Amino acid sequence: MPNPNIKPRWKKGESGNPAGRPKGSRNYRTLFREAYIAIAKDLKLGKDPDALLVEILKREIKEALKGNYPFYKDILDRLYGKPKSEANVSLKEGKSAELEEKLLVWLKTGNKNKN
Repeated sequence: MPNPNIKPRWKKGESGNPAGRPKGSRNYRTLFREAYIAIAKDLKLGKDPDALLVEILKREIKEALKGNYPFYKDILDRLYGKPKSEANVSLKEGKSAELEEKLLVWLKTGNKNKN
């Protein structure tokens, strides 16, 4: 739950990255689909582009089962996102309180005090 005492950096509806991704730019999934459709047409395989994709994925799965999976992993990461990873950090009790105090001071001063 957000802390009501912390002032937000941006006004509602304002972007933190105003020069972000350009409008109309295509993501990897779109580019990948366009590429395999174009390849299917150029190679005149007589296959539906989706059937070509299935063949590509079958080969990649076979390679992955042999232990050669980097390309397959890259495609899946781009299409479905990387698996969420968690970092568990444990601090000694005294250090935890000290770190918490420094963090609160840092937040209250507007992040200007660099230690």
